[in-house]
Amino acid sequence: MIRFNLNKIFILFFLLIVPKAFAFELDMGKQILDPSGKPIPHALIKLDDEKVLEVDELGKVEIQRPSETIIIFAMGYVTRQMTWEEWIREEDIILKEKAGNLQTVVVSATRTERSVEQLPMPVTVLDSESIQETGGIRLSEILREQTGLQIASNHGSGLQMQGLDSDYILILLDGEPLIGRTAGTFDLDRISVSNIERIEILRGPSSAIYGSEAMGGVVNIITKSNVDKTDLDIGVRHRSFNSWNPFFQFGMGKEKWNTQVFFDHFSTDGFDLTPETLGQTQNPYRASTAQVKVSGEFSEKINLSVFSRGYKEISEGVLQTKGTSGAETLDLGNERRDFNLNPTLRFKPNSDWTFTLRGMSSWFSTLSDTRFRDSGENFDFQDFNQFYHRTELQTDFQLNAQNLITLGLGQLIETVEASRYEDKNRFEAGYFFFQHLWDPMPKFNVVTGLRADFHSQFGNRISPKVSGQYQISDKLSWQASFGAGFKTPDFRQLLLNFNNAASGYYVFGANLAEEGISRLQQQGLVARVLIEPETLGDLNAETSWAINTGFRWKPSAKSLIQVNGFRNHIDNLIETAPIAQLVTGQNAFSYFNIRSVITQGVEVDAQINLLPNLSLSAGYAFLDTRDLEVLDRIDNGEVFKRNAQNQTRRVTRADYGGLFNRSRHSGNFKINYHENFTGIDLSFRTIYRGKFGFSDLNGNLILDSENEYAEGWFSLNLTASKTLNNGLFFEMGGTNLLNTATPAQPNNPGRVLFLGLKVPLLNLINQ
Repeated sequence: MIRFNLNKIFILFFLLIVPKAFAFELDMGKQILDPSGKPIPHALIKLDDEKVLEVDELGKVEIQRPSETIIIFAMGYVTRQMTWEEWIREEDIILKEKAGNLQTVVVSATRTERSVEQLPMPVTVLDSESIQETGGIRLSEILREQTGLQIASNHGSGLQMQGLDSDYILILLDGEPLIGRTAGTFDLDRISVSNIERIEILRGPSSAIYGSEAMGGVVNIITKSNVDKTDLDIGVRHRSFNSWNPFFQFGMGKEKWNTQVFFDHFSTDGFDLTPETLGQTQNPYRASTAQVKVSGEFSEKINLSVFSRGYKEISEGVLQTKGTSGAETLDLGNERRDFNLNPTLRFKPNSDWTFTLRGMSSWFSTLSDTRFRDSGENFDFQDFNQFYHRTELQTDFQLNAQNLITLGLGQLIETVEASRYEDKNRFEAGYFFFQHLWDPMPKFNVVTGLRADFHSQFGNRISPKVSGQYQISDKLSWQASFGAGFKTPDFRQLLLNFNNAASGYYVFGANLAEEGISRLQQQGLVARVLIEPETLGDLNAETSWAINTGFRWKPSAKSLIQVNGFRNHIDNLIETAPIAQLVTGQNAFSYFNIRSVITQGVEVDAQINLLPNLSLSAGYAFLDTRDLEVLDRIDNGEVFKRNAQNQTRRVTRADYGGLFNRSRHSGNFKINYHENFTGIDLSFRTIYRGKFGFSDLNGNLILDSENEYAEGWFSLNLTASKTLNNGLFFEMGGTNLLNTATPAQPNNPGRVLFLGLKVPLLNLINQ
């Protein structure tokens, strides 16, 4: 681990920043500013022709032709509407601050542009500044700080929302789904955040427009685009464990066409939570991301965008196994590749009709090669190749000012080949969806939707949803939504046999779990068995329904309180859980059905701007999870356990802790402060996760003893950053500053310190 001298770092930080804070004269061009005179680099300008312009890092923007009305909006500020004469007359545009992000335009919630204030469902939007203040490098580091979201160490950094695992949460990149899940979990560490403009988090069931993978919610990652400007940025971040993250982005906007090129590289030496054994908890690895985004207008009615992204990850490590001839050392090699190509053609013949044709092709592959160090002979070899293609046509019709109708029709093809499968698996599916946005009166709006899926292997299913919002007053609104879904186990949950050399975990499909754990035991890799694999049984299909309801309250222009209550009811929930702990501290996972499950709770977010340069926010989430079948067995006196004196007694409801790997209580507290003299932004965050069930140690397959819980923990995080007038950006800080150890979460390395720098080359050249 790299050792940091914090005193030297702070001295260096201020020597670099404070003298330069006043060294550049501000260009007096048109700027979008906050009340203190600070540029708002994430502001957007909407013109009559519905074209949206972005400002640059200094808040500057230029409108090339007159527009009768100009709307300026930015997250955290009151939206302003101006005439062309007012725009010309004012030297700079000042936006007043407001609490919350209610004016932010969101696409993922309805597949059409709607502001948060118009949405009858719980939505959180993180802008580039919110992302930047975390100092995060990968997507998991951003989402772990959000209320109600948990990052679970289930064969990667998987997202958990409203008590539902990653398998029920759809991850979108610029509106298109990302593939490459390991037994249902999408590893968030595959996504770099250096090029993200904003993140939309939609809580609750969205199967009515996105399909069964969105039963729990949707996370839409919007990458940066260049509009009528050219920039060139390079940057680098360094953090503990010799981790480096250089990145490069070039954007060019000219007339009607815009292009952005992005490259990001991340390398780390990894970390080890079990130094007494050979091998690391996370092995060293290198990951590179390349992305090209092109968009433009053929005419005022037709525009085209093409998005392509490639990802490659390589890792190496060592592991010790016990064979018949004694302990032997294994060399591990692992590779992951991901490529996406997404063209989109949009035709808008008039103001009432919009036709959008989307294509999406994705390739994902993994390769794992494990060999004996002494002989070089093969110990284990696995490869996995997945291809996914989708074609979709969406039609939006503005019937009148109160009704917007959306119709969609699509087809998808998915193929999978792997060394563990004898045959090539091919799935085909067709679907259509319908959505109606109805605004019958200024204070009331309703969104209804229905999706029908026709799958070659999973059969046919229909997923409805209805949401509504009522504006009780100017300061208070109420929202409610209801949705249903259906999900069948896929072949990976049944037949996958996978291990990740970078992280050292194993995943076994339900049909192969018993054989897989037996093999690991013979190799001396199992420290203890957590759930007997022969008890898992066959997997069945899932059905679900869910309800979300809550309110948004703005006590003043500078404060916002949001509350959302939810209840999810799933029959035959497919649960992911560790079934064995390995000698490295990592786990082996598998799947099993829970007959009837309820996850319910409340999420609360509060924000207040105390001063123009000081804001506070806090969030709390309460989660209650229950297996109704277990409760019935407990009530019937059929469940037993042994106490500390090795005496057998019946389990009571008071003993039962719900589903594994769910924290009943979690929360966060954040302070953001802009120091006016130096221009330094400080962000202090406290993140809390309560205790959660980790293992079944007494063999009755439920969570019912104190020693089966992992302890709760606090993480103190601090980021200090400074953007100079020429756009030069510095950052430094640390996460988990108290170095809290969480053995049950092997993706937590402990304290991490970091430094970062971003250089806008074109801005410096033009100075």
